[in-house]
Amino acid sequence: MREKYRTFLSMVAITSIMLVAVLIMYTFSVQSSLDTVQKDIKTNNLNRVQFVVNSLDQSLDRLNMLSISMETDNSIALLRSVDVMSSYEQVQLIQNIATKVNLQSLSEGWNNKISIYSILLKQWIISSEMGMKAPVFNSKNSGWHYDEASDKYYKYKVIPQTIIRLEFPRSNLEDIVENSHQGENESVFYNTNGNSITRKQANPVTSNIVKEIAAHLQPTSGSETVSVKGEKYIVNYVYSHQLGWYLIDFMPLDRALQPIRFSQFWFYASCIMLFIAGTTIIVVLFRKVQIPILALLKGVRLLKHGDFSYRIQRESSNEFDFLYGQFNDMAGQIEDLIEKVYKEKIVAREAVLKQLQAQINPHFLYNCLFFINNMTRLGNEEAVTAMTQNLAEYFRYTTRLDEPMTTLEKEMGIIRNYLKIQSLRMDRLSYEIEIPEELKTVPIPKLLIQPLVENSIIHGIEKKRDSGLIRISIKRIEHGLCIRIDDDGKGMSTDDILALKARIAKPPIDTLGCALWNISERLRIHDPVHSHLEFEQSPLGGLRVQLHWSLEPQPSENMDEL
Repeated sequence: MREKYRTFLSMVAITSIMLVAVLIMYTFSVQSSLDTVQKDIKTNNLNRVQFVVNSLDQSLDRLNMLSISMETDNSIALLRSVDVMSSYEQVQLIQNIATKVNLQSLSEGWNNKISIYSILLKQWIISSEMGMKAPVFNSKNSGWHYDEASDKYYKYKVIPQTIIRLEFPRSNLEDIVENSHQGENESVFYNTNGNSITRKQANPVTSNIVKEIAAHLQPTSGSETVSVKGEKYIVNYVYSHQLGWYLIDFMPLDRALQPIRFSQFWFYASCIMLFIAGTTIIVVLFRKVQIPILALLKGVRLLKHGDFSYRIQRESSNEFDFLYGQFNDMAGQIEDLIEKVYKEKIVAREAVLKQLQAQINPHFLYNCLFFINNMTRLGNEEAVTAMTQNLAEYFRYTTRLDEPMTTLEKEMGIIRNYLKIQSLRMDRLSYEIEIPEELKTVPIPKLLIQPLVENSIIHGIEKKRDSGLIRISIKRIEHGLCIRIDDDGKGMSTDDILALKARIAKPPIDTLGCALWNISERLRIHDPVHSHLEFEQSPLGGLRVQLHWSLEPQPSENMDEL
C-alpha cells in the first residue's frame, strides 16, 4: 500500500510538516509575545503603584517633618511656661501660634490639619474641631490611626508640656484611589485588619480580588495573577510603610492581551483555511494524478504477470488519456505476439521445466530465510538446524534434473522435508503420511505429488486461522496406485471443483496455474486411460485430491509431443 501511494503520501507529509512547523513557530512566537507583554504590563503597573505609594509616603513624611520643625519653633517653646503668663499674653501667644500653624498647613499642599494641646493649660489651644477631647497618647503605638467618628487619620507628636496632633481626612486616600483609576485599571487601599478604601463606582469583583490576594501579600511589594469568576487578573500591590496600608491595583489580563488574542484568532483561522485549501489541492491531485498513475501501475503489473488481455477503460479528461491509449495499443501488440510465438512452444519438456520452476518459489525461500534469521536472533539453534537441513534436502532434490524418475519412498521423503519446513513456519500445521512397506520402491516421476501438498497448504491451510492437518495415504488399486491427499482447510464447493477441472483441462497462460495442469498433462502423457486427477470434498472438511498412477502405462497418441 505504501509503495502504491508513495507520491501522494509524500505530498501529504510535506504539506502537513510545513503547516505544523508554521503553527509551532507562530505559537511559540505568540506565547513569547504574550509573556513579554504580560511581564511589561506587570512592571509598568507596579511602577505606577510604587510611584503613587511613594508620593503618599512623601506627603506623610512632610507632615512628620512639619511636627519636628514646630518643635523647634520659639512660639511653641513658650508653651512650656504658658501657665505663668497673663491672660493677655496667653491670647497673643495662641494667636501667633495659630497663624504659623495655618501658614504651614496651607504650604503643605495636602489637605491636613494641625492641633496643639497644652498639658499645662489642659486644653486644646489650637483644634481642628470644636469640643475635642483631651488626647490619649500611648508611646507604644505612635503611628497613624483612624478615627471613625471624624473620618480622619491622626498621629500625635509629644514635646515638653505640649502634644501636637497631625491629621488628614480619609478623602485624601479616596482621591488617590480615584486618580489611580485608568482605563481597565482599578485601585484599592487595604490593610491587614480587613479594612479597604475603594472608588465610589468600584468594580464589582474588587472585594473578591482583595480576598484572593490577601493571603499572598508580601511585606513590601509584588505581583500576582489571580482568577475570579473564570477571568484572570494581573494584581500589583505596594506597601506604605508610613501609613501601614497596601495600595492594590488590578486589571483584566484578557482585555490587556485582547489585541494579541485577536491577531492569534485570525492567524489560526487563516491556518484552517490554508489547511482546507491544501486538502482540496491534495484531493484534486489524488483524483487527477494519483488515480491515473495507479491505473497505469495496475496495467503494468498485470502485464508483468501475464494478463495481456487487460485494457484500461477509464477516462481522465487530461493527458493521461493519451497514455491510456498508448498502453492499450502496447498490450494488444504484446498479446498478439504471445499468441503467435509462445503458445506454439508448449511441449511436454517445457511443461516439466515450468513445473520445476514453480516449485522453487522465491516467496517460499524468502520465508524460510526470514525464519532462519529470526530464530538465529532468538538463539533457537535447534530450529535453525532443522530448517537448514530440511531446506537443503528439499532444494537438492528439486534441482536435480538428471534423474526424472524416483521411488515412492524418496518422493515421500522430500514431501516430509517440505512439510517439516512448513510446520516450522506454522506451529499449527500437522501431517500424517501412510505408505505401505511394499510400495516404497515403486517408481514414479519426480515432483509429482509435492505440488498437490503445496496447494493444500497454500489454498487450504493458510487461509484458516486455527490448526490444520494434511493427510497423505497411498494404496494399490487395480491398475496401479491411488495417492490421496486430504486437508481440513478452506475447501471448495461443488461448483468450484467443476470450474477447477475445466481450468486445468486447458493450457495455462504463461506460468499462471501451471502446477495442476503440469501434473494432469504428465499423467495424460504417461497413461491417458488410467492416470488422472480427481477432486472432491474431503471428510476432514477441506479438499481431497486423488492421483491415479498406472504402473503399466498405455501408449499415448500424444507421445510425439515429447
